[in-house]
Amino acid sequence: MSAEAAGPVLSWAPLAWLTLAPILTPLGFGLLLLWAWPRRVQVGLALAGTLATLAFAAGLLWATSGGAVLVGALGGWPAPFGIVMTADRLSAWMSVLAAVSAVLATWQAAADPDPVREKHHLFPLMQFLFAGVQLSFLTGDLFNLFVAFEVMLVASYALAVLGSTREQLREGFRYIVMNLAASALLVVTCGLTYGVLGTLNFAHLAQRSAELGPNATVTSVGVLLLVVFAAKGALFPLGFWLPGTYPALPPAVGTFFAAVLTKVGIYALIRVFTTVFTQEPGLTSALLLGLGSVTMLYGAFGMASQREWRRILSFAVVSSVGYLAFGLGLGTPEAVRASVAYLAVSVLVTTALFAIATVAERASGTRLVRARGMIDFLPLLAGCFLLCALTVAGLPPSGGFLAKYALVRAGLGQGSALALVAVGSALLSSLITLYAMLNVWRGFFWGKHPTWMPVYRVPRPLRVAAYAATALVAGLTLFAGPLFAQAEATAAELSTPERYIRGVLGDGPVVIPLPPTTPEAP
Repeated sequence: MSAEAAGPVLSWAPLAWLTLAPILTPLGFGLLLLWAWPRRVQVGLALAGTLATLAFAAGLLWATSGGAVLVGALGGWPAPFGIVMTADRLSAWMSVLAAVSAVLATWQAAADPDPVREKHHLFPLMQFLFAGVQLSFLTGDLFNLFVAFEVMLVASYALAVLGSTREQLREGFRYIVMNLAASALLVVTCGLTYGVLGTLNFAHLAQRSAELGPNATVTSVGVLLLVVFAAKGALFPLGFWLPGTYPALPPAVGTFFAAVLTKVGIYALIRVFTTVFTQEPGLTSALLLGLGSVTMLYGAFGMASQREWRRILSFAVVSSVGYLAFGLGLGTPEAVRASVAYLAVSVLVTTALFAIATVAERASGTRLVRARGMIDFLPLLAGCFLLCALTVAGLPPSGGFLAKYALVRAGLGQGSALALVAVGSALLSSLITLYAMLNVWRGFFWGKHPTWMPVYRVPRPLRVAAYAATALVAGLTLFAGPLFAQAEATAAELSTPERYIRGVLGDGPVVIPLPPTTPEAP
């Protein structure tokens, strides 16, 4: 599809401030929350911060819905010379999904008092984490993506070990070492990229890469970035740390980690391999298809082998990033459209399932899924879990079915041997996932509840958080038409990177701007 066919390119200067608003809002509220406010005020400020971030992210999505590329140049220096925040349809979409998950995670934290962790700045750390995630989606260059990872990870390191249990320290250590190694490789790759292409701005990188054409050195840099972002996105075998780390986190923090953090790595893969390195996609596409196939199966078998709520769901997160790598590896507009739709499904259903797991663990007093007969005490929660289980497994009429069907169809349409292997892995993974989720249903909700096992009261706001998240999952089915329309428009933009380049750099050649003149003294 040509750039013209996908609609006009707009760089909408009057609304450029919107690119900074979803980053500065949680950052500002995080700083405000460092004061020793009473708990009620802290909860109010934390919820206000996430709701304001969601409002700004929704405004960003509205502003980019007509094809606009918003560019906010810090200090007035234009791209590629200054630091720019950019938002196209993909960035705005990810910003909204992250903000929705942040609202639900904060609600969950507010509904489940934890005096020890709150005393050690749980709420401000969560806000700093939200700010880092938003910066990852809205930055316009590779080095500031590294900075965004560090802002996000410094907050996540603290949240991962907050509480100082033995399990948290052990799993937090693995998480920290793995991410530090990935960050070190990213900063080295930034240096190599600058040395080869002379810039780090995404739009300018795309322009320089196109000028050089197919080039072994550029492809090598692309493969290095693929390794870094695969580690951040927890693709097999680089995601070995995830199934042990997420169950050790505080429940609300674990919900946001599971729903969004791996998607930051997937977003970076989509941005880099649909915008920048588009000249020689054969090797990276094959790698993504291979990694995606293995990751889907690894996650599904992991789900079937576990007996604890959060360990099962953590492997579901691993499997979901495999599906996203599969779609990106196919590389066709149909596959990218399916991946963008699946991103929304994965973020929302993961948020809902971790919120459901929190309620289930609190009600049964155990992490295990072998409580039996809990449907008598939590019938609405059982219905919510069933809907989410169908969505994760990809059965009709759920939104997960529609997204997975689109991915499989795109794989069959592409038709290469690797694509067909990936299709087979996706179908087998879905069957195993269905088996694992039905095992959870049978073990926890079905049957007769043992009389010796107590059932504990769960705060109503905590249950409402799970119900609200599940309502959003149901909305994916009810509003599948608008969801896929949004995904199709996003895929159309990604398949014409010239639009993004023109939006950020303008139509003319890149020229070094003159320094501002100072008036002569009288």
